[in-house]
Amino acid sequence: MLSRAASSLFWMARYLERAENQARLLDISLTMALIDVPEDREEQLSVPLLVTGSQDTFNSLYDELNPQNLITFVLLDDRNPGSVYNIFRIARDNALQVRGNLSADVWESINLSWLEFRELRQQGVTESSASQVFDWTRARSHEFRGAAYGTLLRNDAFRFLRLGTFIERADTTARMLNIRQQLALLPENDQASRPFFEWNALLHSLAAYEAYQTVYGHNIDPLNVAELLVLNPDVPRSLHACLQAIAELLEAIEGDRGRRAKRLATSLYSNIRYGDRDYIAEHGLDKYLADFLTRIQRIAAQIQNDYMGWQT
Repeated sequence: MLSRAASSLFWMARYLERAENQARLLDISLTMALIDVPEDREEQLSVPLLVTGSQDTFNSLYDELNPQNLITFVLLDDRNPGSVYNIFRIARDNALQVRGNLSADVWESINLSWLEFRELRQQGVTESSASQVFDWTRARSHEFRGAAYGTLLRNDAFRFLRLGTFIERADTTARMLNIRQQLALLPENDQASRPFFEWNALLHSLAAYEAYQTVYGHNIDPLNVAELLVLNPDVPRSLHACLQAIAELLEAIEGDRGRRAKRLATSLYSNIRYGDRDYIAEHGLDKYLADFLTRIQRIAAQIQNDYMGWQT
């Protein structure tokens, strides 16, 4: 298929996955800010900015980090390139460029999401109404994935769309895990419960809380959390599950292009598939995640270079 179409499908899916991730992350961070002690609330509010790398942009636009400013910045502000408003707009623009590769159900789900969010932005979002917007964003993301999985032909267009989803998901999981484990290790200042709440927040952000309880029970152990989110192939947002899907999708793309992207993805997938919790514990979770993020970004850039004719 044309490289331009592959790029539009890839980025359309990345942006729609990112919209849901932004909503989940902001939702949990606002909740954590409410239950934390006053002097640490700004720390919790800064988590979405740290994960997305947008703290400098926020500081240039707002004088104070408070819940309302954060909600406006992350959800609505068109001056923020990573706002959910801009994400839906760009995803819809990409979908329009590949309208012929999409089913009516997929196109309508994306177009309606953009139209409805544009109305939400005009109405404004407050602290009291934010949870409804978070629920709406998650529902819209689920609807898009359901429509895509249930109605699209299993061809290269479908594969590039799914690649975008799993590349974005893997990157986000690693970033969230990295930030939350750093916060959990901060001096507790008489807050013996800090690590417990940080790991709980992470599991809820990645929709993995119930999965953790099923596998490990109610006691929160940092190494168990890392094992679940890195190594468990049955958790949809785990690094293992994402890399398995990426490797399989790349292998299924027709033609001889993409050999380097396939090699990089297969190498990282093998590293995770045959890894274990002892290796992560010995090398340190922070170093493990730093290496993973470097490699997943290299894979994403190589996919773009091999199939879409450009490299970031």
